[in-house]
Amino acid sequence: MTVEWAKHDDTTYFVNLAKALLVAVVYDRMGTPGWKVQVGKRSLKDKFASAEDAKKVAVAYAERILNQCREELDTLKAADPSREHG
Repeated sequence: MTVEWAKHDDTTYFVNLAKALLVAVVYDRMGTPGWKVQVGKRSLKDKFASAEDAKKVAVAYAERILNQCREELDTLKAADPSREHG
């Protein structure tokens, strides 16, 4: 399976991981112009000079978020189910 960045228009590139998590870089002209990174509902405040730099940061940020998701899922699986309906 090949995962590649898709170009929506000149200001937006995205990849949809597992058809569930949208990772996007968007050129923002407001304030200081630059490329913003968004992963799911979360975004970074920093802007980056090039789309390529933003894509690299977006992949690293997505990996961090996915690791956090894994930790939370592991915690849920380890929870005692008998206490939930007590």
